[in-house]
Amino acid sequence: MNIEFLERLHSSKMPQYNNIQSTILTNDYGPIALPPFTFAFKTTACERHPTRNEDSILLEEETGLAAVFDGVGGSAAGEVASQTAVQATRQEWKRIVRQFQQGRKKHTFLEYTERSNLPTLLERLILNADEQVRTEGARRAGTDNLATTVALAAICRIPGQRHYKLLFSHVGDSRIYLLRSDESLKRLTTDDGLLGKLVENQLIDNEDALHIDQACSTEQLSDVEFSYFRLRGGITQALGGPIAPTVHLGECTIYPGDRLLLCTDGIHDNLTDKEIEAVLRNSSRNAAARILVEQSIERSHEPRNMNIRAKPDDMSAIVITCRF
Repeated sequence: MNIEFLERLHSSKMPQYNNIQSTILTNDYGPIALPPFTFAFKTTACERHPTRNEDSILLEEETGLAAVFDGVGGSAAGEVASQTAVQATRQEWKRIVRQFQQGRKKHTFLEYTERSNLPTLLERLILNADEQVRTEGARRAGTDNLATTVALAAICRIPGQRHYKLLFSHVGDSRIYLLRSDESLKRLTTDDGLLGKLVENQLIDNEDALHIDQACSTEQLSDVEFSYFRLRGGITQALGGPIAPTVHLGECTIYPGDRLLLCTDGIHDNLTDKEIEAVLRNSSRNAAARILVEQSIERSHEPRNMNIRAKPDDMSAIVITCRF
């Protein structure tokens, strides 16, 4: 069987996996074991500084780890912050995997059980990255004025089951979304930003915050709401800041056909959730990340009087599809 043809054959829209008979394909050389997940990514620097991308991506496909980081701090500091966090997270994750899979020649997804205490390990993973940004990152950048957001997802096997457990964590305003074939797009993370603080202080409610966050024109907003919209990109915490962050943790079940998106604010500031959902639902698993970045770039070129979301920025997306 021609595997390249198979990818094209099933790539016209979001996959449907209701009755999977086999996870093995064959070609002229024998059986081929396909991985249960596909990982696709795209990242690009802001057009205002094309040689310096302050976003960084982390992918450990064999062990099910993915993350996006968005550095802040200006000049080279943001780039150093996100890259330092990637290096620290990768090293610590590999240590965790070795600890859980001692003696194995090839490491795979971690096994999720109630006794595995993986959420706590995920929190330590992020806090270790925070410490490394604050120390090693500051040393490399020559300044302590640097930080980075993070949105991280770890896919784990559930013994005896054909579905998976997703453990996720985040700090800042990089996001994780979940799309199922029969449900609307669901945002798994809540930004550490102005709108969240306004909700926390009961100045607006969650519905108001969503309305402001998804606006495309000033006609959709009052003057006060528009002032909130303009400031919605400010974050209230990040890795490498003056104090250790509060790491947000969560988990959910992942089924065949589910699609995950991890992205920095260059994507979700430019595109609405409905626009993101349309791309995830109608694009192939290999093309969705690229198309999200391309559409975000197109939006960033629009005049603000046409769409108030338009914003030049670094842009990064990871799309993970559960095949079986």
